[in-house]
Amino acid sequence: MSNNRHHPTPISAATMRTTARTNHPQPTVKRQRITPPLQALNHTLFIGKPTAQDALNAAVNADDTCESVYEQLTQKTKSLATETLTIEFPWRLRVGGTRGFNDLLLPVFHPVYGIPYIPASSLKGMVLAWARTDYPDQVNRLFGTLDQGIGCVQFLDAFPTRPSLSVDMANSQWHWQNHRVNYQPEPHALLSMEMPELVIGLAPTCRGNSEDVKLVKGWLEKALAVSGLGSRVSAGYGRTNLTEKQKGWLKKTYQFQLWTAGMYGAEQNSPEFRPTAVRGMLRYWFRAIALGLYPPQQCQHLEAILFGTLEPTSQSGTLRIGVDWEEEERDNDHPHLYQGKICLEAQNEKHLVLIRRILQLASHLGGIGKGSRRPLHWNQPYPGLRGCYWQLTQPQLSSSPNIWRTKFLPAVKDAFLAVEPPSGVPGNGNPGKPGGRYQDVLNHNARIYLVPCPQLKHPEDIRDWRREGIKSQVRGKALTLLYEPRFKGVNKQGEGNANVGGCLETPSYVVIKSNFPEGKTPYQTVTVFGANQSSRAAFIQALPKDSIPVWTTSS
Repeated sequence: MSNNRHHPTPISAATMRTTARTNHPQPTVKRQRITPPLQALNHTLFIGKPTAQDALNAAVNADDTCESVYEQLTQKTKSLATETLTIEFPWRLRVGGTRGFNDLLLPVFHPVYGIPYIPASSLKGMVLAWARTDYPDQVNRLFGTLDQGIGCVQFLDAFPTRPSLSVDMANSQWHWQNHRVNYQPEPHALLSMEMPELVIGLAPTCRGNSEDVKLVKGWLEKALAVSGLGSRVSAGYGRTNLTEKQKGWLKKTYQFQLWTAGMYGAEQNSPEFRPTAVRGMLRYWFRAIALGLYPPQQCQHLEAILFGTLEPTSQSGTLRIGVDWEEEERDNDHPHLYQGKICLEAQNEKHLVLIRRILQLASHLGGIGKGSRRPLHWNQPYPGLRGCYWQLTQPQLSSSPNIWRTKFLPAVKDAFLAVEPPSGVPGNGNPGKPGGRYQDVLNHNARIYLVPCPQLKHPEDIRDWRREGIKSQVRGKALTLLYEPRFKGVNKQGEGNANVGGCLETPSYVVIKSNFPEGKTPYQTVTVFGANQSSRAAFIQALPKDSIPVWTTSS
């Protein structure tokens, strides 16, 4: 990813003032007006009727004027500290402060400079929490206590080296309400630091020395690599790398590739890979399976244990998801390609096995982010790429019914039961109606079919998406059928079948995923939720005759 915003060239105070009196007129130098982001936020409140987006955009624009401030504060940190650590974040960093205008969650702004920063207390608390586990005997001396007074090492406030504020987006789509998961997208704009570089300074107190500082600097490096910094670390924010493992946690890493029509945050014209989309995908499939095994209350409780929750009280989960990736930039006529690794971390073996099984299932049944319910293809009559394709770079399952029915799907179910047995009867798992959509559930009313597609083309083999992307060799047999007028989702003219293909505010009830097992026949998985509905039952009847059922009423 790259940050393409223009940063104005700083003009130092020395350039602004005349250092000697002469009889010659001095050239006029235009002063760059500096507006702190916090000031811009406050000022926006008094202009017309501002929206949340107006306020956030004003803060980002103001941040771009503060480059000289960041430079000066970086130099100040380096001059005051005896040891510094420069750390880069490959994605975003969120350090929560207060709730502001329109209940926006704002980052911590410095009370004097009005720019985002990391308080020394936050840095010290992060390192202290990590060190208490591995070095409990040295913590009190180095960090101090209320009874024994100050410690040996002090942390300085950390500032980004350059403007990095960016409008970010959190968009929860499925919500628990009255023991049922409703589809209700709720986009929330917020501010985070995009790909920031921080300079963190350390110095000895009157009780410490340079060796103490070097020791704590090493702890700081470890804590950042293991624990991350700020909030939402479990969703990918504030991670510096994925190589270190937190003590007491278990880890499993998978290589992946993703071809997608685009993944977006707040800026719809600026695609970016978002680790939160991976977490959201895993959470969706967790619910799809768990709601078919447990009563809704037990499912919600187990979800909170694994993934954490904010309401009614904040609770950290036993799982963390990290993603490290590289991006291959493409134009609008070609899909974006992301490849890297997905790191799953858990606090115990059973939870790690469970999230691994969910990831493997998700990689065979659906996609990630926008277009996750469709194979990647070129859409008509509204031209453009749609859907996505992703794969874990390990052997994909073949379309053997024996593997799916007797090994893979039972292993997913067993992983759930090993974590917690059901305490009652599952709910009815009704996916709802158009306009009133509920969570999809893999229960007795769901179906999974494997549709062999011998001529199916892998995305990397397609050169001309406009020409090839509309053909059945790219769409596959299942998507070609779904795009027939009797099943296709409702279009802008109101034509289509919302009970199968979905419509605005109603996700499709059919999820299609293309799979390319090495050396085997390509195939598509077709997952139908609420298959007892007449239109969806008709879609199932229309599937190719060689389709293989692997999840039926007896599953």
